[in-house]
Amino acid sequence: MNKNLLFIAAAALMITGCSEESVVDSEINKMSNAIGFDTYKSVTKGNPEDNNGEFIEDGNTFGVTAFISGTSTSPYMGYAEKGASIKSDGTKWGYVNANEQAYWPTKGETLDFYAYSPFGNDAITQTFDKTNGLTINYTVPALEKDQVDLMFASKIGVAKPTASNSVELPFKHALTQVHFGIATKTDRLKVDVDASGIVLNRINSKGTFAAQTEVWDPLADLTNYIVTSAAITAGYEVNKTTKYAKIGTDTEALMLLPQAFVAATVDAEGAVVGTEGSYLTINCKIYQELGDGTKVYLHGTEAASAIINVPFSSVGMVKDVSAEVWLRNKKVTYNLLIGAGGAGGLDPIEFTTTVEEWLPADGGVVENK
Repeated sequence: MNKNLLFIAAAALMITGCSEESVVDSEINKMSNAIGFDTYKSVTKGNPEDNNGEFIEDGNTFGVTAFISGTSTSPYMGYAEKGASIKSDGTKWGYVNANEQAYWPTKGETLDFYAYSPFGNDAITQTFDKTNGLTINYTVPALEKDQVDLMFASKIGVAKPTASNSVELPFKHALTQVHFGIATKTDRLKVDVDASGIVLNRINSKGTFAAQTEVWDPLADLTNYIVTSAAITAGYEVNKTTKYAKIGTDTEALMLLPQAFVAATVDAEGAVVGTEGSYLTINCKIYQELGDGTKVYLHGTEAASAIINVPFSSVGMVKDVSAEVWLRNKKVTYNLLIGAGGAGGLDPIEFTTTVEEWLPADGGVVENK
């Protein structure tokens, strides 16, 4: 699964007298002038929201506001701090609070819509204004389970549709999704990675996102992030279709800020040099397997794993060309190849040769008598 645009699904009207978070049948919406939110049907990519069907699951939320054409700079719906709260009941979207319902202008005015998801998350603060649209401040939570798929949407100069009251909002992913795979370079070399045994070190965790330009700036607060995963054993080939064993799952991806960073320096002893650059810490055992299955440990022991520090950066390969890959809406996968370098004291056995010279020996004269 890669990332692409993600779009909102149908939202119905909430009318006075309905309980909070309830919605009214969409047929009522067709007979009123209430602003609703309609499906933009598209196959989308990303994690954890992989498609519009996942996004409209019961309980998912977004916040939205709109500004009316003309001189007014005050929000037409919702408020400048959070916007109107919209929630899914599993099949359609509805206003959480009845008093936030807005109606289409009737004098030919158009509306500029701005939205973000999820609504009401403590790690997210946002503001709306007519000139700059949507601005989001976000601090990535330390734990992977608390991280969210932060998304945003805008649609400018929208007039009331002729066939319905619903506006289509195309949602995009604001973050970078990060995954890992692991394998060994040779068939007898094996690696056991501990549960949640990979840590990303020195990654920016706090940033400001301008939805209008789709740029994160500034970035700050270097933080370490643990990859959530079960313990795994990997080797030269884990199955017939893929060489690299997946670490974690698609539903356990790190969702981090798009950013550029260089690799840290690691010395010959495996220690990180200085305070600049990023690196991975891998808690693992590495061993060579004998023909009878006996394990000869090269890193760590049978009883305990040991740490390896591996430099890594935000530069990857795109169509065989080096490029920044920690961008918005990108799913980045790092494949770790154990035995391809000197990490953890894995010095490959190499050979040089000498060949003894043929020494002359006198066999004497053999005479024919």
